[in-house]
Amino acid sequence: MVKPCAMAYSTECPVGSRTCGTRRMPTLTTADGTLWGYGRSGRAGGRPVLVHHGLIGDAALDPRMTALGEDHGLEWIVIERPGYGQTPPMAMDRIADWPAMIAPVLEALGITGRFDAVGVSAGAPYTYALSAGMADRAGRLCILSGVPFIGMEAVLAAYPEDGQASYARYATAGETALRDEFRIFCETMAARFADHAGLSAALTAILAQDVAGPAREARLQARDWGFPPGAVRCPVDLWHAQADDLVPYAAARLSADGLPNAAWHIQADPSHMASDATLREMAERLAQPEG
Repeated sequence: MVKPCAMAYSTECPVGSRTCGTRRMPTLTTADGTLWGYGRSGRAGGRPVLVHHGLIGDAALDPRMTALGEDHGLEWIVIERPGYGQTPPMAMDRIADWPAMIAPVLEALGITGRFDAVGVSAGAPYTYALSAGMADRAGRLCILSGVPFIGMEAVLAAYPEDGQASYARYATAGETALRDEFRIFCETMAARFADHAGLSAALTAILAQDVAGPAREARLQARDWGFPPGAVRCPVDLWHAQADDLVPYAAARLSADGLPNAAWHIQADPSHMASDATLREMAERLAQPEG
């Protein structure tokens, strides 16, 4: 099996790691009857920051993030995307659909004003979508080892050949083929990390929904997102390791160059996952007054 490209997994993921394998995150039902799983942590009533988990994740946050939120006056809100955690699969034609989908969720959570947002790896495209689709409300974006704008020819060309082939396949493969590929991947990860409560819980929920979440992620990443990089006009801070083995540094850097208002930060730790220093820098950035 070709390893799903640009799809983060780790035993130390700062977003989407349950602290207890039996913990259940809260849910809400919007006016149209749709069930959503979500999580809130950090400083209750602090500046709201929407966090988008990676390929393998859910609404639970690493204790490091919780502590940073409390220390810096930030409230982290994680909405489980369709097919993850307790949010059931639902149709999405493109990543640009995301803002309209979660608008009722934000209202139900009492988030009616401006907010910042964080995107981790496969969660980056959905974070960018908020700036493009909610320009009047989205403040600052922070991207950690984020999936780049694959639709930019130069960006995709910066991937190794097997990564380019994977994205070409994701763009055209049928739902059954995508689920079959990611089911094998998730089952392999579940066996490998059976003793890791956080990752195991997230994978169990994904498999219970027949890997609809990761299959959708792959398909939508590889297709037209519904907005160009130039539509992401709010400030964006990006952290990326030069030795990242899942999202090539060169691809991420080229993608960032297409953003109108981006600041690039090199993560010293070579891991794809955010280091303690990166998480601290991110929290400090988000705690600064906007403007």
